[in-house]
Amino acid sequence: MDNFKVVWSVKSECGPVRKKNEDAAYPNISGSGMLPFKAGVFDGMGGHKKGEVASDIASSVMNEEFNDLVSYVQNANKKIYEYQNNNSDSEGMGTTMTAVKIDLSGVLHVAHVGDSRCYVLSKRQLIKLTEDENVPGFQNVLLQALGTKEKLNIQTKDLQLNKGDVILLCTDGLYNEIGEEYMKKKLQEGISADTLVSEVLLQEPKDNVTAVIINIV
Repeated sequence: MDNFKVVWSVKSECGPVRKKNEDAAYPNISGSGMLPFKAGVFDGMGGHKKGEVASDIASSVMNEEFNDLVSYVQNANKKIYEYQNNNSDSEGMGTTMTAVKIDLSGVLHVAHVGDSRCYVLSKRQLIKLTEDENVPGFQNVLLQALGTKEKLNIQTKDLQLNKGDVILLCTDGLYNEIGEEYMKKKLQEGISADTLVSEVLLQEPKDNVTAVIINIV
């Protein structure tokens, strides 16, 4: 699998309702390359102070070197915690984190906190690899997020990828506007993150909208 390439596209938009974009994505520009590869989406907690700072910290941690994805999430959580301790006006900030790494053998590793999502389109099936962590009956209230407590219960999952598979990372501002059948159809058509986000923006979403689409070629 180490001779396979990844081609990825990235788009993050504020949307027509929110005053600022509290989402972040890693990488923050589209491109292509060889394995290994890592990516993530981060949704700063809306209505809280410094949500965009929390998501930016979580995104920047992806530039660092760690042995595994859980270490990325734990370190991002620690850094957001430390920022709050040093900046009293940021108390209560937090972010979701859905991070992936594709290793040299083509295994997709997922680490997840919050309600952003990771999907894989494989053999014409759309598979959701993450579980949303919301309070039952309160879709906008998270059970946990980075920066809200010192120790997190981090979801992890591994999946062997094949040539032709497509990975979608997205925040709730995207998946709340479109159904999974629409998502599946568009990924089968080879849509880019830029185009998918543009189509969601036509729905006038209430939230920020972020997507990373990764093609295994």
